[in-house]
Amino acid sequence: MNGKALIKGFEYSADIIRQQAAEISNKESLRQTVADGHSANWLLGHIVSARSFPLQFVGASPVWSDEDRARYRDGSSPIGSDGPGVVEFSTLTEYFNVSQSRLLAGLARMRAEELNEPSGYAANSVFESLLYFHFHETYHVGQLTMVAEALGKRAKYLSS
Repeated sequence: MNGKALIKGFEYSADIIRQQAAEISNKESLRQTVADGHSANWLLGHIVSARSFPLQFVGASPVWSDEDRARYRDGSSPIGSDGPGVVEFSTLTEYFNVSQSRLLAGLARMRAEELNEPSGYAANSVFESLLYFHFHETYHVGQLTMVAEALGKRAKYLSS
């Protein structure tokens, strides 16, 4: 168990997120492609919001406070238009990039012993919790590519 494998996984996710987000305008990001479904805006915001936990596990500061991320937390209403708490898509992309830099730097600093410590998230170790949050993120990355396709964009895949 080491941080290098986790770094690679989060790099894969980031590659697809950045490619997909680059082709989606703010207006498109707010469009719900399935009735009552999540828009690209909510999906990217949710990924940034959920990264609060992994960032804390690696000793880095979350990008948002709990209050700031409320609109994008699990169980929040789908976003289909601009409104209170909705963040511009390009700003969400910037927040994602900041979270990525912090997460990778934190993972690079971690020793195997630290990854094996309890995370405080269920009965998981830090490594297991980070693995869970990466899985959670990839689930939403898949949704983001499907929403992008419904918006008329080409789904993105790993560069190589």
